[in-house]
Amino acid sequence: MTDNKLPNEDDISKALHYLATTDKDYAQSVAHVKGMEYQIKTIKAVVLLESEGPVAERQAKSESSVMFTDFTKEYEAAVYDRELVSARRKRAELTIEVWRSLNANRRQGA
Repeated sequence: MTDNKLPNEDDISKALHYLATTDKDYAQSVAHVKGMEYQIKTIKAVVLLESEGPVAERQAKSESSVMFTDFTKEYEAAVYDRELVSARRKRAELTIEVWRSLNANRRQGA
């Protein structure tokens, strides 16, 4: 659907197809981000345990370690991917809703 026209039946077909074919991708991206959230805690803990000094210093070392900062970049990319799929799915859902509303209004003679 282009941004300057109302949805038609072809747009609805495409939106429904997109929703039907992205369920697995979306679920995998959500699961991946949740797993990464657990992993990031593990990475911080490992570096913290391997460091010496006061707790605050060890925490700073863990959060500034190469392992942690590299993982943080991967995490950000995974969140971006999840949010992109989510936004596209939401747009497909909204396209369907607009089409539904337009057709309901047409049936009522509005």
